[in-house]
Amino acid sequence: MRLGKVIGRVWSEHKIESLKSCALYLVQPVDSGSAPAGRPLVAADPQRIAGPGDSVVYVTNTDAVQTFDSVDPPVNACIVELVDSIE
Repeated sequence: MRLGKVIGRVWSEHKIESLKSCALYLVQPVDSGSAPAGRPLVAADPQRIAGPGDSVVYVTNTDAVQTFDSVDPPVNACIVELVDSIE
């Protein structure tokens, strides 16, 4: 699991069926001090829990695919939780 901050929303005119009800966000990876830690990436949000400006926990690779209920979508990153605070 990794920390990130949602910095934007990705809009698409056409999506494959498994992603039609899924929001896509641009996420900036951050360290525990909220400083940028790498290049931004696109992360799926199948549960629609995040929004621009939110701090989030995201997963990548196989873990990202497993967050979807019944399909294996072509995603490499997925938002799984909101972050309330880091102490």
